[in-house]
Amino acid sequence: MNFQTLDWIILVVYLVATVYVGIRARRYVENLEGYFVAGRRVKVALGSATLIATEIGIVTFMYLGELGYVTGFACFVLGIIGFIGYAVIGKTGFIVSGLRALNVITIPEFYELRFSRGVRVLGGILLFLGGVLNMGVFLKMDGLFLTSMMGFDPSVLALVMTLMLVIVIAYTVLGGMYSVVITDFIQFVVLSIGMLVATLAVLSHVGFGEIADAVQTHLGSAGVDPVAHPRFGWTFLVWMLIGSVALSALNQPAASKSFASENPEVGRKVFLYTGITLAGRYMIPMFWGVAALAVFGPGVETTLAMPRLLSMVVPSGFLGLMVAGMLAASMSTYSAYMLAWSSVGTRDIVSPLRKIALTDRQTITMTRVITTTIGVFILVFGLWYELPSTVFQYTAITGAMYAAGAFGCVVAGLYWRKANTAGAYAALALGGTAPVVFLVLSLSTPDLPESLRFLLDVNISGFLSFLLAALGMVIGSLLTQRSHPPIVITPLTGSDHE
Repeated sequence: MNFQTLDWIILVVYLVATVYVGIRARRYVENLEGYFVAGRRVKVALGSATLIATEIGIVTFMYLGELGYVTGFACFVLGIIGFIGYAVIGKTGFIVSGLRALNVITIPEFYELRFSRGVRVLGGILLFLGGVLNMGVFLKMDGLFLTSMMGFDPSVLALVMTLMLVIVIAYTVLGGMYSVVITDFIQFVVLSIGMLVATLAVLSHVGFGEIADAVQTHLGSAGVDPVAHPRFGWTFLVWMLIGSVALSALNQPAASKSFASENPEVGRKVFLYTGITLAGRYMIPMFWGVAALAVFGPGVETTLAMPRLLSMVVPSGFLGLMVAGMLAASMSTYSAYMLAWSSVGTRDIVSPLRKIALTDRQTITMTRVITTTIGVFILVFGLWYELPSTVFQYTAITGAMYAAGAFGCVVAGLYWRKANTAGAYAALALGGTAPVVFLVLSLSTPDLPESLRFLLDVNISGFLSFLLAALGMVIGSLLTQRSHPPIVITPLTGSDHE
């Protein structure tokens, strides 16, 4: 076992302190806004820290480390693209300022304001399903990381996954967004220290020259050129560039941090300051993965190469701090994601379909029930599902399942006066089609006709999702202006001009 007594002490003390602080935060929950968006009191520094903590968990380290191991330095371009996405939003307030000005709690609430209740329900269903599927592999990746780092036998994977889930649910269902924000700040600090320790340990074991030589030997020019690498190419890069803006602004767990800010200007700055650190936060675990290629060569299980390297090079004591930092990151991600998707399930699916509106108490209770149900689902799904591609590509395609249609609806709804209900329905339906087709067809690859095999290219499916959503919104709206007159709203973004 890799863990020593000091490592266990550090880890246990951290977990106990985090759960205690998270549960104590329930005292600040006064109403629905308190539970879902922390009373809209979050300032720039705290908002930036909590968004950074939310956007990088163990699963993020795992899929970025896997990308580094299989693609070399070529994957570093994703850090640059991610930075561009956040910078565009943070500099201009694109999307997030308009939604924050409307005081919405979830993205589908905007659909009802601008289009119709039916669009809200459909958008809520797609957002909920896509979001829950997106995090369906999180728990398994986290369990693999922890068992590898701590030296446990793989047979205890299910136990580790269950314990992680119970800890996060304990404070998320009680304290809501207050618990998420407060614990995220603690986890941001611990995570930063853990990343620094791990990077120094890796560099003490393998030099830059050895890493560069390994990339050249095993991957050649594809190890530094994302266009030349078979996993990437121009289709992938264009999809990622569009998706980085869409997912950054319309990923409910991230958007909820903007919704929780004091005002639209604070929400914009949260994205700007988060984006400044994004390239580094992506490239560091990618670098660990490239270093694993230099140490082990190409024969190791791709998802386990990076954690195997860290467990070997990080010394005892620091290993406990490292695992605490990674677990901190994962807990941040789970708490924010589970609260976000459960709030969508309650507010945008269950509540609109009821004849009698839910009271505040019923809404919070229903959200807690859905949060727990999501936890059970990702536990079972994570143990059963076999990925059709890398973890990164799976999370990207399930993200596109809801982000493509949402991007078409929200951008057109905020900035194009002719956007209407028919266009919104078309955008949501068509945007989710390509990702769903990809996920379904990937389960029956051997029986698929040759003419349809292009749909198994995750990059093509991802790009098509955004293209089809845009076409659905534009064509659907233009063809139905008379039958479905647009509903014009006037948030603080000047959305009532063409």
